[in-house]
Amino acid sequence: MFPAPLLAGKIPELPQFRSQLKSISFQESGIHYQPGIYEPGPLGISQLAPDLMPTEALQRSLKRGVTRLARQLHTYPDRQGDPALRLALEEHFSAYGFPLSAKDLVITGGCIDGVRIALETVSDPGDAIAISSPCFSGLLELLAGLNRNVVEIPSTAEGIDLDQFEALLKAETVKAGLFSTSHMNPQGISMTAAQKQRLAELANHYQVPVIEDDIYIELGQSKTLPLPAKYWDKGGFLLWCGSVSKTLSAGFRVGWCLPGRFFTGYERRHGVNHFGISTPVQAGLADFINTGQYRRHLNRARIQLQRNLQGYREYLLAHLPEGSAVSQPTGGMVLWLQIPGLNSQQLWQQAVKAGLDLRIGPAFTTLDYYQDYVRINAGWPLDDKIETLLECFIGLVKRQLVIQPDYGASIR
Repeated sequence: MFPAPLLAGKIPELPQFRSQLKSISFQESGIHYQPGIYEPGPLGISQLAPDLMPTEALQRSLKRGVTRLARQLHTYPDRQGDPALRLALEEHFSAYGFPLSAKDLVITGGCIDGVRIALETVSDPGDAIAISSPCFSGLLELLAGLNRNVVEIPSTAEGIDLDQFEALLKAETVKAGLFSTSHMNPQGISMTAAQKQRLAELANHYQVPVIEDDIYIELGQSKTLPLPAKYWDKGGFLLWCGSVSKTLSAGFRVGWCLPGRFFTGYERRHGVNHFGISTPVQAGLADFINTGQYRRHLNRARIQLQRNLQGYREYLLAHLPEGSAVSQPTGGMVLWLQIPGLNSQQLWQQAVKAGLDLRIGPAFTTLDYYQDYVRINAGWPLDDKIETLLECFIGLVKRQLVIQPDYGASIR
């Protein structure tokens, strides 16, 4: 049974602005996220705790999968992806009411890899890509590395400002769109069904490709899976990307893409880059899905994540300075915090010195917004260890704000 809904409380503001074309350098995109300076920790990286993963069951599935491969173990992988895994995914998502065909799927090296191939398939260096604001920092780094320009579109309570997106399409300002549609990282918003349908209709009407990064779609708090925008795609202009990296195993590096009308170019580019994805891993994942263990794991994980999000949110609202806001996500595993008066750049520098892994607001934008925002991962159960980390984080926040006269009186 799912826990009670999240308690009411102030939620972060959604800045509204006029979209503008922006170039981004690789150095700028990574300035707030530098692996190697500190060890990745539970509050920083968006990930489920390893203890919540069905490790032994996965190991058994890998063993069965390798056993069934026999001589196929020594051949090069199918470039499109192992047929058994593609069929397993077809049956898995069709059971949710999202019918797809195994022959249209391409197996990739994770979701970010699937998105990269999609970007390379539908755009060229120097092209402008429409993204949501804020946007997952990993996507910004990817776009910078591929030398794409970006146009940030404001988030709304229903998803994103699709009127501004349509204006960009009419003006032929952007070559493609790249959006998360369910349980967006970091803001935790999901597009409504009406927004997803309109997004698909805009892509088809203006014949502009839209890449849908849907890595969190199976981690919602509802008993039913939200349909992706791809569901309403009539002409094949949406490239739908997903993965098990957040739901099951980041180490598998297995994802997928439905490239739609771009299938031929997508598969060719993927094949040249990879020569296929590890066959034993694909075989093990297919076994895990087919035996029903994946669905059972997801059911448990969703319940645990809702408990985590509720517990973290209540703790943060009780201990952060007065006036702080914490998001109310409908799924996923991250919380988006807004703390008035906070200088997140200084907070990040202090956190690094303290060995605390955080993601700050400026890491999720190319603009000057979100200076007082922080993202917190809630993928670990709220135990004594996590509370100690949260206490450290809150202590850093309060020590910074107390020296600022305008906000010192609000500290508690």
